Amino acid sequence: MFDRRLDRRKFLTQASATAASVVPIGLLARFEGRAGTGLPQEDWVSRARSEIPAASESAYFQTGGIGPAARSTIEEVGLKLALQNRGPADPRFSDAMAQIEPNLRAYLADVFGVSPNGVALTHSTSEGISIAAWSLNWEVGDEVIVSNQEHPANVIPWYVLRDRFGIQIREIDLDSGTSLLDEVASALSPRTRMLSISHVSRNNGRRIRAAESADLARILRARDVVYHLDGAQGPGCVPVDFGELGCDCYSTCGHKWLLGPKGTGAFFVREEMLDRLQLSWAGSHSHATMDYEGSYALLPSAARYEFGTRALADFAGLHAAVSWMEQRGFERVLNRIEDLVGYAIGVVDAHPGLALASPADVEDRSGVFVLRLPPGCDATDVYHRLAGERRVLSSPVRREGDLRLAIHFFNTEDEIDSAIEGIAALCS
Repeated sequence: MFDRRLDRRKFLTQASATAASVVPIGLLARFEGRAGTGLPQEDWVSRARSEIPAASESAYFQTGGIGPAARSTIEEVGLKLALQNRGPADPRFSDAMAQIEPNLRAYLADVFGVSPNGVALTHSTSEGISIAAWSLNWEVGDEVIVSNQEHPANVIPWYVLRDRFGIQIREIDLDSGTSLLDEVASALSPRTRMLSISHVSRNNGRRIRAAESADLARILRARDVVYHLDGAQGPGCVPVDFGELGCDCYSTCGHKWLLGPKGTGAFFVREEMLDRLQLSWAGSHSHATMDYEGSYALLPSAARYEFGTRALADFAGLHAAVSWMEQRGFERVLNRIEDLVGYAIGVVDAHPGLALASPADVEDRSGVFVLRLPPGCDATDVYHRLAGERRVLSSPVRREGDLRLAIHFFNTEDEIDSAIEGIAALCS
């Protein structure tokens, strides 16, 4: 499946280039150019920026919080809302709307290496985390392992389970330079039942390598420990192949690096884990069959985690957003992010007062780029002043004195220069 998917992406990338047949050959040759070469802005990036309204409104480095959608994505949501409203219960329209979710599940499975029955459509990463967190029958003294890099979405559920059922929370250190496998090994105990950590840290940008994730999965599976990854900063920011990562389940969202609508997300799960990761809330559409005498059977797929009335137009927008990204070429997008981050590291190195909080190693870093400000320089104050005075959107993170620039493919070297020079000036 993985090789077939790569071929499909290459075809889409080539198709988008050849469609612009009026563009001179010399210009087309720049499509595969890499950032940091001194060449003019790549034409495919300029065209993408022209389709993202937010890219012309500011230097947008807040994709790690919420990504800006392309016009075509928002238009797709509007078109589907209009279609649905022509007759919400009319089969001429409702039948077409009913295909949105199964089509999107199949599409996401294909793009991200998930089995066809392993995709549930959620409304956020937080929803997927809660599906995982509440899927076990926790007992007093059971343990979950998290890290010091987690978003509140991967902290609050464990606090609630601690206070409600008496579980223990063990925290490992995933700062840059620590060993993931050693940290987990030091925290594992006979009472460990789940590991839930970030695929990419929102606080320092460290990503878990696919190979080390697969090694970790084998260790945890041998101990019957459920392995969950918080992928809020994953798809669209770093390569994501669910099968290669080896985890049991993976929660993500559509509104960050995939540039989709808010209120969309996905929960990926290995099919053999479906019955083990039990439902803690359910409703209409979770079931395959039921009667009013007490009998029911859940859907044989991850769609069992979905229930109730759904915002179908938003999910159509997510499909459009991922397709828009894929047409740009995921490999090309990720290569550009990698090169822009490398460029940003060089700019930071040229400013003695600033330091890098993110990993420098290309295999560990991501588009989540975090600066360490000089002592006495308040990250929240810099965040507000950058936005108000320079129209540069950034974000403070968990560690005091750290400031995040979420660098996506549509950002430019000039924007990186402006942002970092502005930060240095505000902290001088």
